[in-house]
Amino acid sequence: MKSWETALDQFLVNWKHRKEVIGIVVCGSYITGNPSKRSDIDVHINIQDECDWRERGNQVVNGFLIEYFVNPPKQIRSYYVEDFNDRRTMSMVQFMTGKVIQDKVGAVKELIEEAHVWKEKQYEPVKAPIAELKKYELWDTLDNLLDCYEEGRSDFNLVFYHALQRLYCVYSSLLCIEEIPYYQLSRYFTDPNYLKKYMKEPFPDTYFSQRFINAMTAENQDEKIRIFTELTEHVLHTFGGFDIDGWKIKSELSLL
Repeated sequence: MKSWETALDQFLVNWKHRKEVIGIVVCGSYITGNPSKRSDIDVHINIQDECDWRERGNQVVNGFLIEYFVNPPKQIRSYYVEDFNDRRTMSMVQFMTGKVIQDKVGAVKELIEEAHVWKEKQYEPVKAPIAELKKYELWDTLDNLLDCYEEGRSDFNLVFYHALQRLYCVYSSLLCIEEIPYYQLSRYFTDPNYLKKYMKEPFPDTYFSQRFINAMTAENQDEKIRIFTELTEHVLHTFGGFDIDGWKIKSELSLL
């Protein structure tokens, strides 16, 4: 038994035999492979649906950080819906790639099956008025960045990297694809092992992904501005172009 498994067993001693616990799944890098020194051990502990509580916590056991999530199946199903609506797949992938430690009544098996269904669902296309607003957002983001650049402001790098991340998020929403967290984007665009490990589809626009990495690694402001402008124009052209002169949008009221 590996040292991390010993630590996990020690942690689970306090959970395995509780009457409300019906299933346990361990997931994360210790299961999917290549854990780093900062990797924690992720554990989902499923309790009966009759329970009206949930718990999340962290505990260090034998030098390993264990992050645990205690939820009834109905809460996990709610996470599936929430993640899908936010164009994320984290909750589904954790169950799909995890190792089942305990499944007393078959609830974990059902959750895994449902995770596969949710993972394969397609996102709804962005409605035309929203798409136009997103295109305006891209233009406005570039305009603000250019203003920062031309004024020689000290916060240029902060504004640039925030704008770069925003550009990616808007483009992925227009493409109706999953949104990857900013701290995983470099691996998402460059590392096939990342795609396999987290069950991700490659980004469908290789020009964008390659130039995005170029922007991330650009060393001077002139190059950053040039690449960012090219990327923004590329996205706008992909979705029919954009001209700020005369731009307008008419839509229904949104009242609380």
